[in-house]
Amino acid sequence: NLWTLTNASGDRKLTEVVKDHVRPFYLYDLDDALSRADVFLRSPFSPHFAMKANSCAPLLRALAARGMGVDVVSLGEMQKALDCGFLAGRIIFSGVAKDREELEAALYHRVFQINVESFAELQLLAKICVEQRTTADVALRLNIHLTAPTHAHVQTTTPDAKFGIDQAQLNEVLAWLKSQPAIRVKSLATHIGSQIEDVSVFAEMAARMGEHYRSLRASGLPLERLDLGGGLGIDYHSRGEHDAVRLQGYLQALQGAHASDAKILIEPGRFMVARMGVLLAQVIYLKKTTTQHFVILNAGMNFLMRPALYDSYHDIAAIAPRGGRERYTVVGPICESTDKFAVDRDMDRVERGDWVAVFDTGAYGAVMANTYNETPLPAQWSLVDGNWELS
Repeated sequence: NLWTLTNASGDRKLTEVVKDHVRPFYLYDLDDALSRADVFLRSPFSPHFAMKANSCAPLLRALAARGMGVDVVSLGEMQKALDCGFLAGRIIFSGVAKDREELEAALYHRVFQINVESFAELQLLAKICVEQRTTADVALRLNIHLTAPTHAHVQTTTPDAKFGIDQAQLNEVLAWLKSQPAIRVKSLATHIGSQIEDVSVFAEMAARMGEHYRSLRASGLPLERLDLGGGLGIDYHSRGEHDAVRLQGYLQALQGAHASDAKILIEPGRFMVARMGVLLAQVIYLKKTTTQHFVILNAGMNFLMRPALYDSYHDIAAIAPRGGRERYTVVGPICESTDKFAVDRDMDRVERGDWVAVFDTGAYGAVMANTYNETPLPAQWSLVDGNWELS
């Protein structure tokens, strides 16, 4: 519970924690994330944490120690995963723009699987394999033209998406592969998007991918596994009371692949880590205009991009409520009109100098933070087994 935290010295409330800080910072309760990770690890599927959701080192080390795999999308992520204890044989390398250096590194480390997203990437990988007299285990990531019920900016299998090999090009790719012995197609992969709450779409995705698997396996492609990606969302308007039911529904939906001989891989990210984090920020000013009552924080879209990018909701609460409620528009210090966390929202009454918590920021928070306006990046503190650790 992030309202009352325990460390080696005993109980500390957030009001005491913030006394040690003058700038905004992220705070993670890793025990929450690890308890969710354990559910995925006990499932009939092989989970690989989508590192793009949160790459703080204490989290990565803890997941690696539990034997979880990891899904990376850049050379930097791959190197950090290795540094934090993930075995190369548990790394899936995704990403739509892997260049020569990244592909060579994946081959050098012998990662578990390279998820190829275009014919051009596949051709470059084959060329490198011939040059290095080696082979590559790959998954063909497919764009299955399935529109997920989520924000348009995080849909990834629409016909106009940049991700994956389009179904219409698949036969051409498969014909070319017959003359490429260095490329071993071990898997089919897809990922239909992010922040998806309606689990029924995962059942449809799994059924389509299972059909592709059975058909291509029957045609002679030596497939062994199906990578069904991630994308399970949370209800940001709640504090997680329905998360367990949604997770079980998701895991059940994936059974629809009906590929009994295939090992099923999944890539959970947001659902595992979003709830574990809060962004703590201080009220710098209150400002009234004829139409708005602004709360101006010392953290903005430079620290949490999601509201500006997707008009996303995050609950915001004072860590030491004074009593009473007000309607506020909560903004940050950045010189952009999109630098808003909430508009005309009913919330705890605050005064200048108060600290507030922005909830459910453990996913796509700090990893997307930037130094716009030359602001330093926020610190990330993790609480693990009662001990504090700085990322």
